[in-house]
Order: sequence, then C-alpha cells, then structure tokens
Amino acid sequence: MDNFPDDQARVTRRLQRDVAQAQGSAARRPPLLEASAGWIFTDRATPPTPATGKTHIYSQGGRLWASSTAGAVPLLLPDFPQADYVPNPGSFIVSSAPGSYNPGWGQDLRDAVANLHSTVTAALNAFKASGQMDSF
Repeated sequence: MDNFPDDQARVTRRLQRDVAQAQGSAARRPPLLEASAGWIFTDRATPPTPATGKTHIYSQGGRLWASSTAGAVPLLLPDFPQADYVPNPGSFIVSSAPGSYNPGWGQDLRDAVANLHSTVTAALNAFKASGQMDSF
C-alpha cells in the first residue's frame, strides 16, 4: 500500500505553505523570554503539570517557579527579614585602672558597660521584632 497516495508535488506544496504560515505567525508572537543580556521571563499563569520526569520553569508575580508532578514551588528563597538599625555603641574611653580608688574612673567604667548593655539589648530587640530570633 502506498503511504503517499496523493501527488508528491501537491504534498510538497502543502508542506511548503504550512511551513511558511508557521514561520510567519511565529514572527508576530511576542517571545516568552529574552536571553541576549540575561533571561527576562514574562509572567504567566501556572502552566499545566508536565509529564512525569519533566519540570516546567516559569515566572509568576515577578518570581521564578518550577512546576512538576510534585507540585509548584518557588525557585528563589524569599527575602530574609531585616532587623532595624542599631547604632554603634561608640568608643569606650576608660583609662587603665588607677592604683587607688578613683570614683571618676569607676563612673566611666559603669557608663561604658551601661552603653554596651543598651546596644546589645537594642540589637536583641531588633532581631526579635524582625523574627530572626526567638524571644527567651
């Protein structure tokens, strides 16, 4: 039995026409991504689940996603929370311990330790408020 019962020239003309139509319509369709200077993905709806063993990578809401039979998961981790700014405690100006009791030196040391305590407390509170550290 002949697999091509039609005239070969007619089959060839139809194939040429179909290829020309496909090439013409492909040029009018906007690309889904650009790669000349890095890849730029166009956001789209979640695609149908691909066949087993295949993964579909796409962009949605400005984030990259991967879809497979295991489900859809984001490819990039979310931004880590940022804690509030905690100022530098500054320099400690406490001279060497005097040979005898000196209330001024003791007060300078107390102020330096209190300043350091305040800074550490502010840092701990900032970490707790941003969710980076559990309260204890």
